[in-house]
Amino acid sequence: MLFERYVKDLFGTVADAGVGCFIGNHCMNILAYADDLVLLAPSWHALQLLLDVLHVQSSLIDLTYNVRKTVGMIFPPKNRNRMFNTAISFF
Repeated sequence: MLFERYVKDLFGTVADAGVGCFIGNHCMNILAYADDLVLLAPSWHALQLLLDVLHVQSSLIDLTYNVRKTVGMIFPPKNRNRMFNTAISFF
């Protein structure tokens, strides 16, 4: 309960970023359970925007992340004709 109050503004700012994945008419970009966090983004650029917002807001409350536990997942669209780039480079 205390952690929720501690990060409430951080989550609200990320949720209000206007970038995310639409499920029906709702834009979803952040999911949280206990101390785990999931960012949802439709593109690499959108994910970087969310990470930038998260970084700025977390530095305001002195929140740190364990980057060794950080994972990225990619889900290809059902309609591959809508993809801009099919090759993904991590470096």
